[in-house]
Amino acid sequence: RAAPPLALEVPPDDARRPRTVEEMADEARRYSQQMGPEAGALPKAPVEFGKFKLDPSQVFYASPSGLSLAFVNLKPIVPGHVLVVPRRVVPKISELTAEELEDLFAAAQEVTSQVRRFYGASSATWGMQDGPVA
Repeated sequence: RAAPPLALEVPPDDARRPRTVEEMADEARRYSQQMGPEAGALPKAPVEFGKFKLDPSQVFYASPSGLSLAFVNLKPIVPGHVLVVPRRVVPKISELTAEELEDLFAAAQEVTSQVRRFYGASSATWGMQDGPVA
């Protein structure tokens, strides 16, 4: 019989300390090393994420097609809090092509599996922000 899930206490955004580029690069490096060749062809140039430009050292996964990426979070809520995003910046998920959407969910499935393995976790939580004020 499984134990009941633990309640997740989410600290307010202003209570979470932003990490340094070096801290994020170290975490990303550990994930990509575990993934080996499955980490894909990681970007060498800054990556657009909405209105932000991310240091490529934060990225630890690129899908085989290159349509999706995964990177570490600036202010994670829990260990393993990562983001999986389409490479093309769009305001809403409904603006992705069918190929991009399929790739995004396949990438999320692969990244989830790898991060769960990294932490020895049996479960994961997915969240989606869709739209400019989400």
